[in-house]
Amino acid sequence: MIIFHNLRAYFSHKTLEFKKFEKLIQYRFIKTYYLDKALTHRSIKNYHEGNYERLEFLGDSIIDHVVSHWLFKKYKYSDEGTLTKKRAALVNRDFLAMLGHNLKVTEFVQIDSGVNLDDEKVANNISADIYEAIVGAIYLDGGYKFASNFIYRTLCLSEHLSKEDANYKGKLIEYCHSQNLSTPNFETIESHGPHHERTFTIKVSITGNKQWVGIGTTKKAAEQDAAKRAIKFLL
Repeated sequence: MIIFHNLRAYFSHKTLEFKKFEKLIQYRFIKTYYLDKALTHRSIKNYHEGNYERLEFLGDSIIDHVVSHWLFKKYKYSDEGTLTKKRAALVNRDFLAMLGHNLKVTEFVQIDSGVNLDDEKVANNISADIYEAIVGAIYLDGGYKFASNFIYRTLCLSEHLSKEDANYKGKLIEYCHSQNLSTPNFETIESHGPHHERTFTIKVSITGNKQWVGIGTTKKAAEQDAAKRAIKFLL
């Protein structure tokens, strides 16, 4: 841990770290305030305007929109089920975590020493969160064009690294469409544990009377687990 004896040294170090990170993501912030938030974990600032959680929420929506549009244009003859499957493979937590690790986000995150980044699950969750937060930060700082360019550069061009076969949620949606069933409904039943080690329980329902429950360390992981159990029963 670096100990600073004056504010000038602290902010000089922070500015240097920001510049290193901006070089990695190939975007220079006009307002470093957004970058500061995107790299601040709730263990440091637990009020909603102080950490990356709101930016994460915004980034998640932008990623879905950009990836959907990109896939729509790239796969002109694919049906809805196929496109849904491809999108799910690109926006799932494991894939976003990999992208975050590629950008070395855990080396730059401002986080309490009590959070164990040597724990793979913790590091992956935080890496995925920060990737989404960076998208939100770029969008607020530079607009949709710069945010979409970042997503294209870091996510879309890495499509070949995604694993569609492991996307059970996409498979379940595709199966329901092929059988003229209603779209599966995923509902969070409960969540417990500290923020960085939370466990989610999610129920997936089809046509109201068929239900399966999944568990995971993120909502998306729990959804995949529930969908996997449904597919195993249905196919």
